[in-house]
Amino acid sequence: MSDFDFSSIEPYNNEEVPKAISRLAHNPMFARLVKTMNPKTDVASFSAMMECITTCDELQYMVMRPLVYQIAHRSMTEFTFDGIENVEKGTPYLFVSNHRDITLDAGLLDVALISNGIQTPEIGFGNNLMKNDFIIDLFRLNKMFTIIRDGSRREFYNNSVFLSNYIHHVLFEKKSSVWIAQRNGRTKNGDDRTDQGLLKMFSMAGSGDFEEDFNRLRILPVAVSYEYEPCDLMKSLAEYTASTGVYEKSAHEDVLSIMMGISQHKGRVHLHFCEPLRADEVAQCASMVKNERFSALAKVIDRRIHQGYKLHKTNYIAADLLKGTAEYADNYTTEQMEEFIQYAEHSTLKGPSLAAREKVMDFFLTIYANPVFNSEL
Repeated sequence: MSDFDFSSIEPYNNEEVPKAISRLAHNPMFARLVKTMNPKTDVASFSAMMECITTCDELQYMVMRPLVYQIAHRSMTEFTFDGIENVEKGTPYLFVSNHRDITLDAGLLDVALISNGIQTPEIGFGNNLMKNDFIIDLFRLNKMFTIIRDGSRREFYNNSVFLSNYIHHVLFEKKSSVWIAQRNGRTKNGDDRTDQGLLKMFSMAGSGDFEEDFNRLRILPVAVSYEYEPCDLMKSLAEYTASTGVYEKSAHEDVLSIMMGISQHKGRVHLHFCEPLRADEVAQCASMVKNERFSALAKVIDRRIHQGYKLHKTNYIAADLLKGTAEYADNYTTEQMEEFIQYAEHSTLKGPSLAAREKVMDFFLTIYANPVFNSEL
């Protein structure tokens, strides 16, 4: 048993669920959220149904699963997934995923698992998202645990040790899976890369034997791809601003990103459960000098995600536009290219000057093109 007290970061337990459900159901923000998902919903009846829920699993099945389906119906052309045969029922996995949308990446994974009778994971979310009591209740009821990202270097180290022990606690004591993004925050430039620091954090609560520890974690990479990237303009503007100076996130940017990610049209969306890391791959990484082990392991995860990423016509078109070639023209029609150019131009009209708009456009196209370039590495 762990010596740590995880009550400050872990999801609500069954004793805490009823009161949290009641707070949530009577919060005015909940009515707004429900109406955003489906304007025809009778909020009073929905809230009454909510108060019959007694566990986080029931909430996910009775409330969150239908809500994700509604989001998919209203904002996606289709949602597909494959590779589910790589997930063995009853086996806890450490799902390491690329991260494109704040809430939908993990929400779609939950739906895919639930539809196959597989237990959903606990989900890691940054404390920067925990801005008010409504969000805290909503997230902790949805099996989310808090990742503390701020503080001094010493506090960051202590928080990393704490988080590592919590992940080990979930996997090996609770016997539950964990979902965590491959890096802090969403990928804003389409280049999905695993942070070596994340892997070092995983190992902090281990035995010190690299090979033994990472085999035991059962890392299963996950690749999620969107035909139309959630918050693509916001990400492009953030990248442009960062290129001209210091980018500072606005106070309500995360909440705005959540709502935009839910409502924005996303076209075809696909989620791929990759093959878990194999013992021979971990052994090869373990054979390297200490400083290179984590880098090599990150590359194994990245390769899985890059190969599992489903490329859409938008990706191929953006790659050709950036390169000024027709190298990928077999993957789209002239009409589809014209349609995407119009979409990109309309999206980037808000630049303060022509030069700024051109640079924002480059960042915009890069989001879509990088998955193509990564698939060829």
